[in-house]
Amino acid sequence: MREIRIFEDSYSLARDLLKRWSEIARKAIGDHDQFNVALSGGCTPIEFYHQLSTLKDCPWWPKTHLFCSDERLVPLDHQESNFGTIKKNLIDHIPIPRGNVHPIRTDVENVTIAAEYFKDELVGHFAYQRKSLPSFDLILLGIGEDGHTASLFPQMQHTANANTVTLPVSLPQLKHDRISLSLSVLNNASYVIFLIQGNQKAGIVHQILEKNLICPAGQVNPTSGELIFLLDKQAARQLSHPMLLPERNDRIPDIFHCLE
Repeated sequence: MREIRIFEDSYSLARDLLKRWSEIARKAIGDHDQFNVALSGGCTPIEFYHQLSTLKDCPWWPKTHLFCSDERLVPLDHQESNFGTIKKNLIDHIPIPRGNVHPIRTDVENVTIAAEYFKDELVGHFAYQRKSLPSFDLILLGIGEDGHTASLFPQMQHTANANTVTLPVSLPQLKHDRISLSLSVLNNASYVIFLIQGNQKAGIVHQILEKNLICPAGQVNPTSGELIFLLDKQAARQLSHPMLLPERNDRIPDIFHCLE
């Protein structure tokens, strides 16, 4: 199932995502006593992380496990580290147990080893059966202007291998090697939510949503989960029939009923 929602600005978009986060967390913890999330780095989700970090009293934090969807092979305190962005804007401000935070190891010799460590971390945490895949409750993703998502790029081959969990990524155009969740893992999630903002994303949004462009972001389609696109009006401006959602004036206490 695919859902597309368009918002006036990043603030109203983030408020909608906060409500979804609360609902998905409640359901996941009710189902299997954990809420497993893969987060994206970059600038786009920062507004959401800031808003989420204000919900300090919600009892989901002890049962929440945070991973990254991808990472650059740089120190975790490097300015280009995805984990560093998430830590600075979210993790440092919430009461989550240290053991529930799972950064991708980058203090290793090369990106292949880093990808193997990441796979081992996922295998150990999810304890899934042989020939199965990690099943995240929620994965947050962005989209690049070339159609990449996480660190899955159009130039890469074999990104859709059904048994692949993580991928080492080395491409000439990249400043740093990267590690990424595989397309198979993305498509094994219960919810995948794309956060997309800005005029520069309008072209690729149009190509993916209305022209069915074949690219990594366009291949994300959860097998038995939900696919949601949250766009601001700039990112949606090339869509044929964009419908801007009215801004909601709900106060946060009315929207977010933490797990009671």
